[in-house]
Amino acid sequence: MRSPQYLHVFACESNYSHALLSLLDQHISLDQHMFLFGFGRVDKQRSDLQKKLSSKILNVRNPFHVLRILFSLYKFKWVYFHYLSYDPTLLFWFMNKKRLKKSTWIVWGNDVYSFYKRNKNLKTRTYEYFRRRIIPVFPEIAAFVEEDVDFVKKNYNSNAIYIPILYPIPVNLDNLKNIPIKNQHGSPVFLLGNSADPSNFHLEIIDALAKFQEVDFKIYCPLSYGGSESYRQQVIDTGKRYFGDKFIPLTALLDTTSYANLLSEVDIALMNHNRQQALGNILALLYLGKKVYLRTNITSYYFFLRKNCKVFDIEDVKSVDFSEITKTTSDMSVNSLIVESIMDEKNYLHLWLNLLKKH
Repeated sequence: MRSPQYLHVFACESNYSHALLSLLDQHISLDQHMFLFGFGRVDKQRSDLQKKLSSKILNVRNPFHVLRILFSLYKFKWVYFHYLSYDPTLLFWFMNKKRLKKSTWIVWGNDVYSFYKRNKNLKTRTYEYFRRRIIPVFPEIAAFVEEDVDFVKKNYNSNAIYIPILYPIPVNLDNLKNIPIKNQHGSPVFLLGNSADPSNFHLEIIDALAKFQEVDFKIYCPLSYGGSESYRQQVIDTGKRYFGDKFIPLTALLDTTSYANLLSEVDIALMNHNRQQALGNILALLYLGKKVYLRTNITSYYFFLRKNCKVFDIEDVKSVDFSEITKTTSDMSVNSLIVESIMDEKNYLHLWLNLLKKH
């Protein structure tokens, strides 16, 4: 058997990486592919797919283990970076820039907008020094939202070719199709953000809704990952202070079926991120016919407008009355059909095969 020709570098294992491997394994041979997961959590309970692909999966426990792949790094025909880690591995890739000339950076969002942390402290300035020398070397950048690549080109002197790509959303479309439609006559249910990352700006929206604390509604607030413990607790304390039991923090990860059921219960999603984020959640919510608020100055907002999806300006939440915030409009009905075409397995497969067959 020939040695693997293609190396896939992931920051860590996730539901998204598992969904991608499952998709590819169903449709193509992975004999020529190797998957490297580094520096994040490792699932102790291995799925059947992971066991099947165990000879193709390498887990890196700490940055020094990267040195073990150094001698084999240049044997690969092409390297796919599934997220550009914001950590000491930037030094490693800086020292091996030549390898990047035959690679594709597949962006996730946060790895693009780390740009905004560049002057925070000495560590971020050091990381930015390496990023400015690494990013222009990538000949290709794959992204779902083309505006993210435009941002990279503008800020990092990149001439990379844009390739459209989309990770399979862990929330199964068939599961969403089979979820009973919620009775719309109950109390409104909000979803606030998607994680404990401060880029959700939870407190800003909690403050905007505080004037409605006498109204009957619920707020689900996912806080199971991202951010610091102190920030997570600040969000919980503030939400509880204003809304009591109506504010429901979600501090544990839900399985995909439970999360799909949660999304079906939601009426309005308040996504106050200051950068492209939570794309999978937003797609699922739009498919389910939910009202989604976004900032209008982020790339994902322009993406949805370009796709003719109906999304709303989150600044309105600060200025209009409660009935206006929760009111649905007839043009929201187009979202489900548009998103169904995006989340279709055939679309995922077409995009990934288009990328992989280039090399």
